[in-house]
Amino acid sequence: MATETRDRKSVGNGAGPGAEVPKLSEGIELIGEYEGSGFKEAPYIARRGDGQVIQISHLLHSVAENSDGERNFGQVAERVSDDIGRKVSRDNVRFLVEKKLRPIGVLAAADGSSPKLKRPDALLALKFRAALIPEGAVRTVTTIFRPLFFPPVIVAVLAGIVAFDIWFFFVHGVAQSTRVLLYNPALLLVVVGLVALSAAFHECGHATACRYGGAKPGVMGAGIYIVWPAFYTDVTDAYRLSKAGRLRTDLGGVYFNVIFSLITAGVYYLTGFEWLLILILLQHVEILHQFLPFLRLDGYYIISDLTGVPDMFARIRPTLRSLIPGRKMDKRVEELKPWVRVVTSVYVIALVPTLLAVFVLMLISAPRMFATAWDSFFVQVGRLSGAFSDGKVLAGVAGIVQTITLVLPVLGITLTTARSSKSLGLAAWSKTADRPAARGALVAA
Repeated sequence: MATETRDRKSVGNGAGPGAEVPKLSEGIELIGEYEGSGFKEAPYIARRGDGQVIQISHLLHSVAENSDGERNFGQVAERVSDDIGRKVSRDNVRFLVEKKLRPIGVLAAADGSSPKLKRPDALLALKFRAALIPEGAVRTVTTIFRPLFFPPVIVAVLAGIVAFDIWFFFVHGVAQSTRVLLYNPALLLVVVGLVALSAAFHECGHATACRYGGAKPGVMGAGIYIVWPAFYTDVTDAYRLSKAGRLRTDLGGVYFNVIFSLITAGVYYLTGFEWLLILILLQHVEILHQFLPFLRLDGYYIISDLTGVPDMFARIRPTLRSLIPGRKMDKRVEELKPWVRVVTSVYVIALVPTLLAVFVLMLISAPRMFATAWDSFFVQVGRLSGAFSDGKVLAGVAGIVQTITLVLPVLGITLTTARSSKSLGLAAWSKTADRPAARGALVAA
């Protein structure tokens, strides 16, 4: 039946029987022009069924947009020529389909199949993801929280946190709250639980901001980020928003941290529980942490959206190469606007030594961390069994939390190191494909 369809749709523009009719791959979505971009020529955005976002030119976007499974190459060429304002031939379209759009998964193969492509292993991306909350439930949550992004509400929230911070940091202070928490260790368990709750609420902020702007948030889940567990929200659809809409999505998480702080402050005023103020202090620390631009935290995405460059980490190598005197500027750097090129260069110059320092420190501290974790684990297990045997359930639960906190960084380092080693090994194996001596040395190593 597929052959009959192609034959039937192949008439016109000089196409004979059996002329091929290109079509989009299964699950592909053409989002459109990337608004507020930092490129000399604004790219267009497409999203594959696996969630991978792809940047393509206006020409490629037009070819994909007109490849509806009914038009042949000649008919697509006519539509594309009208769209971009210059002549595009049937052979041009064939080349673009076969050499550009099919290899990246935008268009289906000649037989109509949509082959699964491996997603690139992005630098410092969240690993071992597991979806926890389905898209439908996320939509319900964002419907409830959507009014929090009304401008009068935002003004009230920001005014409230400023007033509270003046009282908290300059009048009340943190000493008394810290003392209460230290003298009641059991409260630490409650604080840890509430911090985890605030992290989930943070993700609700990103999802709600995405929805408020007109995009559709996806699932929420958890994974491993470098060495620590972390929540995530799929807000890939925010690429279709304006720069203001994307920035709102970026800032939605810390905005919800502020709201969480004000809710906690309200509970404090009602109950007088001093230890709650430590939770608010931790929210401020988390907000500062999220603004760090050197990891894939909110600060990274804010810089990306301010500059209009959605893949800053992917430009580290070409930017460094372009900074070498006498070397020709890399195409991925040259295509940026001049001011964006300067900002990207400054960012990369600051980023590289920072990341190197972080990973060197992590590797240096890993042996000691593993040894300490090994000893402490068995000590904690002994205390756990003793606590539950004596009927001290709260102490036992606190011990479980401490044990998990002890094990997670070690597990994260192990998984991250193993994954990085595998990636480096595969890359080295590929690079030495035509160099037997180098591959032999690699195997020997």
